[in-house]
Amino acid sequence: MDDFPIDRIVRSRRRTIALVITPDARLIVRAPHRVPAAMIDEMIREKSGWIRKKLAEMRERPQVTVHHYEEGEIFLFLGRSYPLHFTGDGRGMIERTDRLCVCQTLRHDIRRRLKVWYVEEARKEIHARCMWFSLTTGYVPASIRITDARERWGSCTHKGGLNFSWRLVQAPLEIVDYVIVHELVHIRQHDHSKKFWAKVKEVMPDYERRRKWLRENERLLRI
Repeated sequence: MDDFPIDRIVRSRRRTIALVITPDARLIVRAPHRVPAAMIDEMIREKSGWIRKKLAEMRERPQVTVHHYEEGEIFLFLGRSYPLHFTGDGRGMIERTDRLCVCQTLRHDIRRRLKVWYVEEARKEIHARCMWFSLTTGYVPASIRITDARERWGSCTHKGGLNFSWRLVQAPLEIVDYVIVHELVHIRQHDHSKKFWAKVKEVMPDYERRRKWLRENERLLRI
């Protein structure tokens, strides 16, 4: 029998065990607080075929892009590519035109400043889209937070608060919308049962295509 090393076990108030294969081919287990280790081991044994298949898929995909923050390097925003361009503008700003323009004075702290910019842009874009879908579905989040999560694009708390990774804003808008709808539906349906997916499809009939894009291209969004 395969021995799959678990990279991390994340315990929370969730009700079921979930196995996650990350883009860099690591196995992460999400489990309820009181679930014993033996039950997790049993789940891994039962899902060994699926785990083997997903690990192989991830290992065959190109490696995650490593940014060096140099002139002309490509950064994504809502699915569009923007070459990084350093300007002599002394206002200390980051602006998006046909390029991602960064003031030369920010260059020494470029990694952190670009992250701050992405977080702020994600907050505006995701909040607006979330409010739109909330109005059309009637699913009202208790709160909306932008996080630094690396393994999860979105999540829903037991109190109905929604969390979204700022990295999601790199994806095309239709993919952002899919993740938002996914989490909004979790406010009413907490698991991933047939009932859950039926509700997602009711709101977004082509969700499977969007979900497939995210699975296949998520490595492009890991900065």
